[in-house]
Amino acid sequence: MKLVESKTAIIRTLEALMAIFITFIFLIIFIPQQREQAFPAAPPSVLGNLGGNDVFRNCVLMQNYTCINQTIDSHLEDKYDFKANVSESRVSALPQLPQKRIYANAIMIAGNTTNSTRQIVRLYYWAKD
Repeated sequence: MKLVESKTAIIRTLEALMAIFITFIFLIIFIPQQREQAFPAAPPSVLGNLGGNDVFRNCVLMQNYTCINQTIDSHLEDKYDFKANVSESRVSALPQLPQKRIYANAIMIAGNTTNSTRQIVRLYYWAKD
């Protein structure tokens, strides 16, 4: 009698394992998988390269936007359009930006011993149409 009960217990255990296995297979195959969107890689940081450029640093400290925009434009790939913002505050209002994927970089430029100001340059750029 014990042998019959143990065989029945083994069969029921195998049935339960088969049910779990079939349910698992069903979940893998028939439930749709969420696919991740492939976003293009962000372009390299432009401001990181310009941080050591003395001409750019002087343009920022003097808040010469023409010079700043020309320098950024010469270092940024032609396929991107941009807007730059320079301020002393950590919090700054966003410029009017298009409804696209926007990349952003920021860098703080500190003055020297005679000019103890600091400026934060924020660069917003996006792919041209």
